[in-house]
Amino acid sequence: MKKRRKNNFSQCLLEISNIVTSLTFSVLYALVFLVIYSPYSETAWFGVAKSDSFLLTTTFVVVSVLFLIISRTLMYLLSKQHIKMTYLKYALWLFGEIVMIGVFHAVLSMFYVKITDYTVSYIVTKSILITLLALGVPYLVAAMWLTMKDMRNTLLVTDTKNIASDGEAIAQNIDIINIADNKGVLKLSVKLDNLYYIKAEDNYTIVYYSRNGLLNRYMIRCKMQTIEDTFRDTPLMRCHRTYIVNTEKIKVLRHESDGFYVDFDFEGIDPIPVSKTYSEKVVKRFSGETQKR
Repeated sequence: MKKRRKNNFSQCLLEISNIVTSLTFSVLYALVFLVIYSPYSETAWFGVAKSDSFLLTTTFVVVSVLFLIISRTLMYLLSKQHIKMTYLKYALWLFGEIVMIGVFHAVLSMFYVKITDYTVSYIVTKSILITLLALGVPYLVAAMWLTMKDMRNTLLVTDTKNIASDGEAIAQNIDIINIADNKGVLKLSVKLDNLYYIKAEDNYTIVYYSRNGLLNRYMIRCKMQTIEDTFRDTPLMRCHRTYIVNTEKIKVLRHESDGFYVDFDFEGIDPIPVSKTYSEKVVKRFSGETQKR
């Protein structure tokens, strides 16, 4: 039997915030590139000096940006439908975007600018190559930067005996929280004192922790139940179907008309609800820790 190759695709590339960052950087880079490139090309019509070229340029930019937004939205939605993304699929998807925008540029060049000194194949090929330079470079840079940022958030540790994984779960009192993905690969190691809460989102869990005074988030493909079972005897506690909180970081536990809520000692974190299923357990745990203090 052939061994299945592990898919090490960085899921951070599919996070909404990172998609927005990547697109914003790519569009700005492409605009600057075209502004610099156009004066040196005999077939370029990109410009803002004349009214006709300004209108055409604006149309091209707006349509291209809308196309990219729709494309990335579709990519995000498909990733949520349990369709596995790989680096090859991701690269082919981005190349498809480049080809489509390049063809659109060629169509505008032939029918609106009416370039007649060149063949259709030449115009289409050149448009795709220019689009590749305008978008391919920022695509690559953004992907590398986001992946490296994701790797920096994954702290490598040598002592990994306490790891939450969808494999075997081990529960111990620890100061370091190690979480692996559903394949058993260690993805995040964070000090318990820096961890605030964990949120479930579809088949992923998002870990929220502080780093250099800022709240960071890290998405891992791991079941919420696995994390709850692994760290059952630690300050990490389930308070809702969607949330696990670090009880040591809770500043206030308050009761409202619609139930309990917890507030953290970190400005910017919204109150987290406590469901009726877990309210008695949370109140008991919090009261016990308050007495100890």
